[in-house]
Amino acid sequence: MWFTENPWPPMLMTGLCAVVCFLVWNSDRRNLYIVLGLVLLGLSGGIYAVERVIVTEGERLQGDVAVLCDEFRHRDPKTFDHFSESATDLKALCKLAMEIVEIRDDLRLTDFHTTFTNENSRASVHFRANATIAAMGFSGHHPFRCILGFRKEGGVWKIVEMERLDPIKGDKIEPMAHR
Repeated sequence: MWFTENPWPPMLMTGLCAVVCFLVWNSDRRNLYIVLGLVLLGLSGGIYAVERVIVTEGERLQGDVAVLCDEFRHRDPKTFDHFSESATDLKALCKLAMEIVEIRDDLRLTDFHTTFTNENSRASVHFRANATIAAMGFSGHHPFRCILGFRKEGGVWKIVEMERLDPIKGDKIEPMAHR
């Protein structure tokens, strides 16, 4: 596992160290400081390149959630491939929601947080979604907050649990409750 999910903190640290080296060089004019500053700037770019290449399991799961949401929005039957065979109730709920809810093109996913348990065989992905929807006589902007529980089945992550949360308070609410 890569040491950080976000490349910006180490890039910021190396960038600030490079700025310090350039400031010291500006007053001292020793070649050591300009070379060290350039190396640190190069290191900052290298950290970004390495971060783009390394995809952690958490990032992979977050990408799966984004694909799931996009397939759901387009009412694609591949949406059901994300669910475990044992999660028939969730598949039925998803099918019902796909029939009732129309999600417009302004879908935005944010606030991803992934945790792993049971020796990395189970995971949960917390996220928020905002979009304009039309459902059950309602049409307008709608916030959504959810925790999806995943289990690794045959080397593939499958959804086994779903918990819908109040977008503001974080309290558990019914999956199809109008809010």
